[in-house]
Amino acid sequence: MSHLPLEESGLPATALDMHRAIGALVAALQALDLNSQRFEACTDPELRRVLAHAGDTSRREAAMLFEWMRRRDARLDKELKEALFKAGPIVAQFHYDEKVE
Repeated sequence: MSHLPLEESGLPATALDMHRAIGALVAALQALDLNSQRFEACTDPELRRVLAHAGDTSRREAAMLFEWMRRRDARLDKELKEALFKAGPIVAQFHYDEKVE
């Protein structure tokens, strides 16, 4: 199956921008994962500091992208406001069955 370039897809600019933000968020999270693995495996203290800085940069980038997305997607905004910064079990607020198999 062939795909048109995203700009030729006929999607509105807002959808294209959201797509770009999601792609950038995925990349930031992948970079964070890789940097975290490198940090954990590293034995040199100075390199660990450099890798920690790289991880912090990825965290900030992910946070900024999430915030950009939240401001432009009312349903995401609602879900994030309901899910984040709450005490207690994470799934309790969503009324999931407590049985885990």
